[in-house]
Amino acid sequence: MIKAMKKVLVCTLAAALTLGSAAVAGAATNSPAEPDVEPSKQTATVTNNGVKEKVKTTASGNATISKVTSTKKSVKVSSTVEIDGVEYKVTTIDANAFANCKKATKVSLPATVKTIKKGAFTGAKKVKTIVINSKKSITVKKGAFKGVNTKKMTIKAGKMSKKELKKFKKALKKAGFKGKVK
Repeated sequence: MIKAMKKVLVCTLAAALTLGSAAVAGAATNSPAEPDVEPSKQTATVTNNGVKEKVKTTASGNATISKVTSTKKSVKVSSTVEIDGVEYKVTTIDANAFANCKKATKVSLPATVKTIKKGAFTGAKKVKTIVINSKKSITVKKGAFKGVNTKKMTIKAGKMSKKELKKFKKALKKAGFKGKVK
């Protein structure tokens, strides 16, 4: 009789656990879904690899670097920035973006950058090398290097094809760049 009672108790306990876990699983699937976080237009400051970047974002998921602050000699701009759980792709370098990088001698731009605006390197007088990691030519607005002696500067665009490099050199010349392009 005791054995029969034990079997009944074990079966009852097993049934209760099975029904309880099924109820919890059902409650989890019937709960309201967490809202998706969408890109939005905003301005924020983020720090990546010791470089402080002021970023303007768009609702389309792109970002413009409007200000870079660093005390390092080598500044690497990140290809993406995360703000409030949303990842934005850096596509533009804004006017005066490197004005606060007075010690920087080398600037590395990610492949995601498509445009360098007028006056982007104004104030970055010690920059001697700019590395462009893009495979395609990028737009460089006239006056992007205003106030900077570009004759002593080198731009490395080693990942570009000959055709893209030729197009990029033409854009740099229009922007007033007089240094070496490799």
